[in-house]
Amino acid sequence: MKNCTHCKHAEWHRTAAGKLHPSGDGLCMCPWKMPPIPASMYWVSIIEPKPCGGAINRKQELKDHCVYFSRREGT
Repeated sequence: MKNCTHCKHAEWHRTAAGKLHPSGDGLCMCPWKMPPIPASMYWVSIIEPKPCGGAINRKQELKDHCVYFSRREGT
C-alpha cells in the first residue's frame, strides 16, 4: 500500500479529545531489525546504524509501496 491509513503499525496523532488530528500526521511504529550480515563482513561505523524517519501522513501517498504494510483487523 502507498497509504498507511489502515496499517496496524500506524500510530496517528490525536487531539486532546482522542480524535484523529486534522493534520493527518503520525508515526510508523513497525518494529524493524537490521538484517544480519555474513561473518566475513563488518559495519564501517563508529555508532551502531539505526533507521531514521518514520513520519507518515494519512493525506499523502508514499513514493513506493511499503513492504511492512499489514491491514489492521476490523478495517
